[in-house]
Amino acid sequence: MASLPILLLGATALYIIYYIVDFLALHFYHPSQPLAVYKRKGNEPTYALVTGSSGGIGLGIAQELVTQGFGVILLGHLPAELAEAKASLERRAPGAAVRTITMNVVTANPADLDALALSLKDLKLSILFNNVGGTPYHLPMRELSTMSCLDIDNTINMNARFMSRLTSLLLPRLARPAAPGERSLIVNLSSASHVGLPWLTIYSATKAYNLAFSASLSRELIANPATSHVDCLAITPGDVQSQSNTQASVTNSPTWDTYGRCLVLTLDNAITRGFKVFIPYWFHDFTLRMVPWLPESVRQSTFTNVIGAKKAAWEAEAAKAK
Repeated sequence: MASLPILLLGATALYIIYYIVDFLALHFYHPSQPLAVYKRKGNEPTYALVTGSSGGIGLGIAQELVTQGFGVILLGHLPAELAEAKASLERRAPGAAVRTITMNVVTANPADLDALALSLKDLKLSILFNNVGGTPYHLPMRELSTMSCLDIDNTINMNARFMSRLTSLLLPRLARPAAPGERSLIVNLSSASHVGLPWLTIYSATKAYNLAFSASLSRELIANPATSHVDCLAITPGDVQSQSNTQASVTNSPTWDTYGRCLVLTLDNAITRGFKVFIPYWFHDFTLRMVPWLPESVRQSTFTNVIGAKKAAWEAEAAKAK
């Protein structure tokens, strides 16, 4: 009979092998028809609403969605950028169903949101990407004591309040009884900053809110048979090169279009595993899995160095512009 240490060693080796294989399958296996279960039957296009999609990760998501045969509704606050994004998608996928909605998510009020929801009533909407987010004030990395009440409120509005209100309004649409096997999907973009980053205190807090919001809503939807066909999860990006993140990029950071494609192609893998939080890009996932194991002294120095470099780069850029 094998000794206990040998059995433990064998079990540990098997677990490590399983862990590695599952990690590789999660990130590098792509279904032949991504998100197919969220497509409605019939000749009319099935739409996904993507907020904050005139550029960056949101546009990257929209690009891959139209490639996969979905219609998309782009929501942003600059009409010219939206028109350019719409044209780029139509060039990428001729015949794609692309619509735009102009809205400032920082200042949007309940009446604006009601009008938005009403404008979608005749569309086959099955997916909501709550992607919009950011730091809507001058210099993204700042000490909390330098932020005005308006800066704080605007950050909460952009990253938490708008997402919460929009999701609440669209849930009845997404939960509308579908044909057997058809499902709906809510994807909320959080951020690796939820771990608590210096000089991003309010932004980090809103992204931690996003994680709790997503997990709570997911469990709420599953608990009710009338909504159990609506999936919900949070996405945690690490550093991504985009129009709003141009300074001191972290090594191995993907571009916005690479990240958007990666997200869409791997979502099914996370949903079938029942994830409440998913980190689509393999390098982000690899590094973030290590964070809980690091002593606080290492976290402090790492976060300070990485965000400090970005802070200094933004300040230098602002000084040049004066």
